[in-house]
Amino acid sequence: MINVYKAFSVLAISYLTPIANLWARIYIGLVFFRSGQGKLIDFEETIEFFADDWALPFLSPAPAAYLATAGELILPVLLILGLFTRVGALGLLVMAAVIQFFVMPLNEHYYWMIILALLVGQGGSKLSLDHLLLKLK
Repeated sequence: MINVYKAFSVLAISYLTPIANLWARIYIGLVFFRSGQGKLIDFEETIEFFADDWALPFLSPAPAAYLATAGELILPVLLILGLFTRVGALGLLVMAAVIQFFVMPLNEHYYWMIILALLVGQGGSKLSLDHLLLKLK
Protein backbone atom coordinates (compact mmCIF):
# COMPACT_ATOMS: atom_id res chain seq x y z
CA MET A 1 0.00 0.00 0.00
CA ILE A 2 2.85 2.37 0.81
CA ASN A 3 4.45 1.68 -2.58
CA VAL A 4 1.17 2.56 -4.33
CA TYR A 5 1.03 5.84 -2.40
CA LYS A 6 4.66 6.61 -3.25
CA ALA A 7 4.03 5.89 -6.94
CA PHE A 8 0.94 8.11 -6.92
CA SER A 9 2.90 10.88 -5.18
CA VAL A 10 5.65 10.73 -7.78
CA LEU A 11 3.10 10.96 -10.61
CA ALA A 12 1.25 13.83 -8.92
CA ILE A 13 4.44 15.79 -8.29
CA SER A 14 5.83 15.10 -11.76
CA TYR A 15 2.71 15.79 -13.81
CA LEU A 16 -0.14 17.33 -11.82
CA THR A 17 1.85 19.99 -9.98
CA PRO A 18 3.29 21.63 -13.13
CA ILE A 19 -0.15 21.62 -14.79
CA ALA A 20 -1.79 23.14 -11.71
CA ASN A 21 0.98 25.73 -11.52
CA LEU A 22 0.46 26.70 -15.18
CA TRP A 23 -3.30 26.81 -14.70
CA ALA A 24 -2.91 29.09 -11.66
CA ARG A 25 -0.53 31.38 -13.56
CA ILE A 26 -2.91 31.66 -16.51
CA TYR A 27 -5.99 32.21 -14.34
CA ILE A 28 -4.55 34.90 -12.10
CA GLY A 29 -2.60 36.47 -14.97
CA LEU A 30 -5.77 36.92 -17.02
CA VAL A 31 -7.62 38.46 -14.07
CA PHE A 32 -5.02 41.21 -13.73
CA PHE A 33 -4.34 41.63 -17.47
CA ARG A 34 -8.03 42.18 -18.23
CA SER A 35 -8.17 44.75 -15.44
CA GLY A 36 -5.23 46.58 -17.01
CA GLN A 37 -6.90 46.50 -20.43
CA GLY A 38 -10.03 48.00 -18.90
CA LYS A 39 -8.03 50.88 -17.47
CA LEU A 40 -6.71 51.74 -20.95
CA ILE A 41 -10.18 52.19 -22.48
CA ASP A 42 -10.52 55.66 -20.95
CA PHE A 43 -7.34 56.48 -19.07
CA GLU A 44 -8.54 59.92 -17.98
CA GLU A 45 -11.47 58.20 -16.27
CA THR A 46 -9.02 55.75 -14.69
CA ILE A 47 -7.08 58.66 -13.19
CA GLU A 48 -10.37 60.10 -11.89
CA PHE A 49 -11.18 56.74 -10.27
CA PHE A 50 -7.78 56.81 -8.57
CA ALA A 51 -8.59 60.31 -7.34
CA ASP A 52 -12.07 59.48 -6.04
CA ASP A 53 -13.05 55.82 -5.67
CA TRP A 54 -9.63 54.12 -5.59
CA ALA A 55 -7.64 56.78 -3.74
CA LEU A 56 -4.47 55.52 -2.11
CA PRO A 57 -3.16 57.25 1.02
CA PHE A 58 0.48 56.98 -0.08
CA LEU A 59 0.38 57.85 -3.81
CA SER A 60 -1.24 60.61 -5.85
CA PRO A 61 -3.85 59.59 -8.46
CA ALA A 62 -1.95 59.96 -11.75
CA PRO A 63 1.20 58.04 -10.73
CA ALA A 64 -0.98 55.41 -9.04
CA ALA A 65 -3.02 54.97 -12.23
CA TYR A 66 0.10 54.67 -14.40
CA LEU A 67 1.81 52.22 -12.02
CA ALA A 68 -1.28 50.07 -11.56
CA THR A 69 -2.00 49.92 -15.29
CA ALA A 70 1.61 49.12 -16.19
CA GLY A 71 1.77 46.48 -13.47
CA GLU A 72 -1.50 44.92 -14.60
CA LEU A 73 -0.29 44.72 -18.20
CA ILE A 74 3.36 43.67 -17.73
CA LEU A 75 3.42 41.43 -14.65
CA PRO A 76 0.65 39.06 -15.83
CA VAL A 77 2.48 38.45 -19.11
CA LEU A 78 5.60 37.47 -17.16
CA LEU A 79 3.47 35.28 -14.92
CA ILE A 80 1.69 33.47 -17.75
CA LEU A 81 4.93 32.86 -19.64
CA GLY A 82 6.64 31.74 -16.46
CA LEU A 83 9.42 34.28 -17.01
CA PHE A 84 10.69 35.78 -13.74
CA THR A 85 7.64 34.07 -12.25
CA ARG A 86 8.47 34.92 -8.65
CA VAL A 87 8.97 38.61 -9.49
CA GLY A 88 5.68 38.79 -11.39
CA ALA A 89 3.80 36.93 -8.67
CA LEU A 90 5.30 39.09 -5.91
CA GLY A 91 4.37 42.29 -7.75
CA LEU A 92 0.80 41.10 -8.27
CA LEU A 93 0.63 39.91 -4.65
CA VAL A 94 1.52 43.42 -3.49
CA MET A 95 -1.09 44.86 -5.86
CA ALA A 96 -3.75 42.44 -4.59
CA ALA A 97 -2.92 43.37 -1.00
CA VAL A 98 -3.17 47.09 -1.79
CA ILE A 99 -6.52 46.49 -3.50
CA GLN A 100 -7.78 44.46 -0.55
CA PHE A 101 -6.63 46.72 2.27
CA PHE A 102 -6.83 50.21 0.72
CA VAL A 103 -9.31 50.13 -2.17
CA MET A 104 -12.03 47.48 -2.18
CA PRO A 105 -12.08 44.62 0.34
CA LEU A 106 -13.52 41.45 -1.21
CA ASN A 107 -13.05 37.80 -0.27
CA GLU A 108 -11.93 37.08 -3.84
CA HIS A 109 -8.77 39.09 -3.27
CA TYR A 110 -7.72 36.68 -0.52
CA TYR A 111 -7.93 33.82 -3.03
CA TRP A 112 -5.75 35.79 -5.43
CA MET A 113 -3.24 36.43 -2.66
CA ILE A 114 -3.11 32.73 -1.73
CA ILE A 115 -2.49 31.71 -5.35
CA LEU A 116 0.14 34.42 -5.80
CA ALA A 117 1.91 33.54 -2.54
CA LEU A 118 2.12 29.91 -3.68
CA LEU A 119 3.58 31.05 -7.01
CA VAL A 120 6.15 33.22 -5.23
CA GLY A 121 7.18 30.14 -3.25
CA GLN A 122 7.07 27.58 -6.08
CA GLY A 123 8.21 29.66 -9.00
CA GLY A 124 7.11 28.68 -12.48
CA SER A 125 7.53 24.92 -12.12
CA LYS A 126 8.42 22.70 -15.09
CA LEU A 127 6.05 24.37 -17.56
CA SER A 128 7.71 27.78 -17.56
CA LEU A 129 10.38 29.76 -19.36
CA ASP A 130 12.21 30.01 -16.02
CA HIS A 131 12.59 26.22 -15.96
CA LEU A 132 13.69 26.14 -19.60
CA LEU A 133 16.26 28.89 -19.07
CA LEU A 134 17.68 27.14 -15.99
CA LYS A 135 18.05 23.92 -18.00
CA LEU A 136 19.94 25.78 -20.75
CA LYS A 137 22.34 27.32 -18.24
